[in-house]
Amino acid sequence: MRAAHPRLASIVLILALALAGCSGESSESLLQQAQASLKTGDTKTALIQLKSAVQADTENGAARFELAQLQLNLGDFASAEKELVRAKQLGLPAEHVYPLLARALNGQNAFTRVIDEIPRPAAGSTGEATLLVAIAQAELSTRDVDAARASLARASTIAPQDADVLLGLAKLALADSDVPKSLQILDDSLKLNPRHPDIWFLKANLLLATGQGAEAVRAFRTVIDIDSRRSAARLALANIALAESRPEEARSEASAVLKIIPNHPEAGYILAVLDQRDNKFEAARDRLANVLKAAPDYAPALLLAGTAEYALGNLQMAETHLNKALKATPRHPIVLRILAATKLRQGQADEATRLLARIPAEAQDAAFHIIAGETALAQKDFSKSSKHFEQAAKLNPDNADIRTQLGLARLAQGDTRAIADLQAASNLDGDNDRADSLIILNQLQKKQFDDALASIARLEKKTQPSPLSWNYRGAAQLGKKEIGKARSSFEQALKLNPGFFPAAANLAQLDLQDNQEELARLRFEGVLKANPKNINAMMALAELALSKKDTKNHVAWLDKAMKADDKALTPRIAMTRYLLGTDDKAKALNLASETYNMQPDNPVTLDLLGSAQLASGEITNALSTYRKLIDRQPGQIGPLIKLATAQIANKDLAGARSNLNSALRIQPKAILAQELLMGLEIQDKRYDQALTVARQIQSQYPQSAQGHIYEGQIHAARKNFSEASQAYTQAFRLQPSGTILVQQLQVDLAMGTPETGEQRITSWLNKNPGDVTTRGALAESLIKRQQYKFAVEQYLTLDKLAPGNLVVLNNLTWALTELNDKRALAYADRACKLAPDDASVLDTCGWAHTRLGNPSQGLGLLKRALAKAPDSADTQWHIAYAYHATGDTARARQELKTLFDRRVPFSAEPQAKALYQKLISR
Repeated sequence: MRAAHPRLASIVLILALALAGCSGESSESLLQQAQASLKTGDTKTALIQLKSAVQADTENGAARFELAQLQLNLGDFASAEKELVRAKQLGLPAEHVYPLLARALNGQNAFTRVIDEIPRPAAGSTGEATLLVAIAQAELSTRDVDAARASLARASTIAPQDADVLLGLAKLALADSDVPKSLQILDDSLKLNPRHPDIWFLKANLLLATGQGAEAVRAFRTVIDIDSRRSAARLALANIALAESRPEEARSEASAVLKIIPNHPEAGYILAVLDQRDNKFEAARDRLANVLKAAPDYAPALLLAGTAEYALGNLQMAETHLNKALKATPRHPIVLRILAATKLRQGQADEATRLLARIPAEAQDAAFHIIAGETALAQKDFSKSSKHFEQAAKLNPDNADIRTQLGLARLAQGDTRAIADLQAASNLDGDNDRADSLIILNQLQKKQFDDALASIARLEKKTQPSPLSWNYRGAAQLGKKEIGKARSSFEQALKLNPGFFPAAANLAQLDLQDNQEELARLRFEGVLKANPKNINAMMALAELALSKKDTKNHVAWLDKAMKADDKALTPRIAMTRYLLGTDDKAKALNLASETYNMQPDNPVTLDLLGSAQLASGEITNALSTYRKLIDRQPGQIGPLIKLATAQIANKDLAGARSNLNSALRIQPKAILAQELLMGLEIQDKRYDQALTVARQIQSQYPQSAQGHIYEGQIHAARKNFSEASQAYTQAFRLQPSGTILVQQLQVDLAMGTPETGEQRITSWLNKNPGDVTTRGALAESLIKRQQYKFAVEQYLTLDKLAPGNLVVLNNLTWALTELNDKRALAYADRACKLAPDDASVLDTCGWAHTRLGNPSQGLGLLKRALAKAPDSADTQWHIAYAYHATGDTARARQELKTLFDRRVPFSAEPQAKALYQKLISR
């Protein structure tokens, strides 16, 4: 029997991981299933089936085209574009692809790309009118009304009653500012196409814009009646309901959108606003986590998330979100005020004072003076504190500042009245730009780039152009894909203020997209020339160096940042984590300790210190640090899990168990805590408790196989192999996979019925012939059982699926050798060429040559193997056998005696002893 060498076993794993996922049904079968699902209206299943079809055959253009059509209907325009481009590369006719590709690009507001990249259709081509309408939409969106007029004129000649053509003409009338004509075209079109959702959607928006709210709602409802997947219509209804204080209706519509597009940012944000209005801060926080995962720079969501975490007492998380919001909106008074309050609650009154000082006098409303008063009180400046509280009481609630604050609050909550409030504040405030800036930022976030440019122009009539207004202009131009104009705007911002970091960062990003790393570096260095202590520029240069794997300059810039502001946490955290990654544990621990001493009550410094202590083996100190972290963040599962991890390292299993259970009481579905707890219980041989956790996972995730896999592992650990096999069977029913069958095979081996497990895998492989991982496990089982003939069949298939794999060649050589099949020599030579210095490969190759007629060559290979692995008893036995085969019985006898004197067990010991007895009896 030939067991896989440890090094070779790792290669099997690498191969398995690399080729995992090659199994599954045929692409054509999945495509047919998807088409059947679409006929029944089951788009969710169809989407899964089409994605599986593409994965099964990446060259299936028809499947990619079908997938793109569905993604377009679901509003996933970026994914649709990707699939259409690939479908065209695979040979699908351009006249079929281009109309849909234009729609996908329009859906992403990539209007200039439609104009520049999509050829105008040839006369009489398939989809000519549809493509012309899409091109016209792009032309309208880029304000080229005359071009759009020409495109639509040609389209209407081809298909005068086509719904999309009429819709385009309605949009053209709208571009001409002729709303009555647009509505008339829409009404005439609906007589011909009463069930066209896009026509109804445009009409609904026009009705809403003209103050006909009730009629607009009915029109949006009609869109949904026609096509329930139209998320834009549902979002419109949700926003209307939100503005009109109908929260349940708003929640219903937003929830329906999430059923269609699970991670839709705007829908999640609306639900979070509703949760926060009901003081359900935990629910709002959880929703916002998903929103920010999909749209990490969405400033209103960042502000709302910071507010929720603040209300929950999770001050470090609040600070993280608010800092990001502040980066997006640097002069946002509410962000500054709440961030100041967060710092104050963390005992950082001086930092709160610095933040409040950034709020301009005109924004210092009652709420500002309350926070300022509390800050002064913490600093024991009672006189200053009294003045702030008195001022807060005297403020007039009807002035422009309060109106701006109202707009800010409504903007943070997604209230559609926010812009009206901000516009009113802008009109009242004269040359104050706070409200205008918020209007512009809101328009940029909604990708209303032309509107943003108009707002910027109005702002600059009130105030002088500033770096901020030029930066806003560049952002809008960037959104319109006007890269050259955006560059000019950002450069103008830097001319006015060379130290204005946001503009430099935007320019650097454009430089990096053009592979101009050196130019990007110069941008940040320019900021430092104007402001030598700009931490943001130094951190950007550090990240730039790290992206080029220039660790020397990465460290140098982090060091400069720490020296520039010895109280700044960001560079210290980055440096500590870098040092931990390079195994410089002592230096990392020293820096983490210094950082902690600067802010001993800050959760982030505690977490950093605990990580460094644990990595350095200072487990007792790490335990103490994590307990402090729990005190700073009560009710959070993260610190509890970290403490449990340290306790496991300290072999305090009871303490770890207690903390993991506490974490699960807070968040019962915390899978990391459950997995740690199961591992802990198995390690402590508390199998019943481990089984309880596994079954909790089964209950929480009834459609997942994972809980049943865990149950199988637990039964196997306690040697209840029959129960383990049943658990794996249930797991396979839920989520069929070769991985589960491989684990079940190990159970069958333990029960002495490997044939049963091997038969299961064989059946699986008949349906999934490309599953290399599972086939490798089957071959390994067969070779261990000395079923060399069947093992050879599997290894020959593996060699075809993944030619040149060392493990496959090595084990195939061994199995063929045991069958006295001279094909082994060819595979042996291939293996030796791949790994000429690997002891295990040399041993196998040498043994093959020795057994199959060339013992002299085999002996040479075996000696090289022994030189690289002198403790290998198997190789020493093979050398003794080779000496015997070459006729050197004396050397053979001596090698065997030396081997037996070592008293090291090896697989062929009975054969070796038989040969030795034969040699010494002569």
